[in-house]
Amino acid sequence: MDKCINFHEFMRYVFDDEKMVKQGSEILKALLEAQSPRMSNISEQMAGKSSSNYKAIQRFLKKVDLKHVLLRFYQEEAEFVIGDPTEMERYRAPNTSYVGTLSDGKTAGYWLMVLSTPFRGRSLPCSFVVYSSKTIGEQVTSRNQEHFRCFEAVKVLLGDRPLVLDREFSYQELMEILYIEYIQFVIRLNLGDTHKSSRLIDADGQPVKLVIKPGETIIRPNVFYLGTVKVNLIGYWRKSLSKPLWVITSLEPKRGLEIYLQRMKIEETFKDCKDLLHLTKLMNKKQPLLE
Repeated sequence: MDKCINFHEFMRYVFDDEKMVKQGSEILKALLEAQSPRMSNISEQMAGKSSSNYKAIQRFLKKVDLKHVLLRFYQEEAEFVIGDPTEMERYRAPNTSYVGTLSDGKTAGYWLMVLSTPFRGRSLPCSFVVYSSKTIGEQVTSRNQEHFRCFEAVKVLLGDRPLVLDREFSYQELMEILYIEYIQFVIRLNLGDTHKSSRLIDADGQPVKLVIKPGETIIRPNVFYLGTVKVNLIGYWRKSLSKPLWVITSLEPKRGLEIYLQRMKIEETFKDCKDLLHLTKLMNKKQPLLE
């Protein structure tokens, strides 16, 4: 695969300074050969002594704000922006400052919240935040504030593009702010919560029942999620699937479903990052170094 990549030309898209282009090309090539984001593994794949290469990588990282550079991968022609959190386990680092417990309440780890745009059947990450149960407690913040810290980086770029989110985002604080800020959205419902009758109500204040048969598509425009946020609801149950899909959106219902189905096709991006680049190997003691 590496033989097909012109690393130098690729890095010219990322950096403006020719010296940074050359250094970045060498590091990127070594990163792919090592299939690891750890500096020790990368330095071993670069020409020369690994100890000198390690220091060179450290100097490189001090010169650039890679999170800012990542925004260059934002695809302006993209129809939508995807938000997706993924759990990163850290079994051997329970005392690391940014490591808390995951959703099961036991496993050590943190959350990696990534924003990306669709590209050729996958997606290109353009922004991210790292947070955990520990950092939320220490920083006197909350889950939705961490999510918005990620959205803030691309909010101006969103324009009329919808933000496509999965079940982890179907909670009241987020929905209300998206509505107030006029951010278009497409969100898959968390069925575990929406089975409660008060979650969706119609204009008459009556609970909306999520009942659908295999092969059916049901549309309910202008219903109220959590009693306060007006949304369009669409349910879709493809016969080949074991469960139906329920989506709430500020867009026309069928368009919202169409966009969400595209999102489902590109979830392989995170699997690529974990399996090909082995992000789970990252064991930095400090959060800025991890990022």
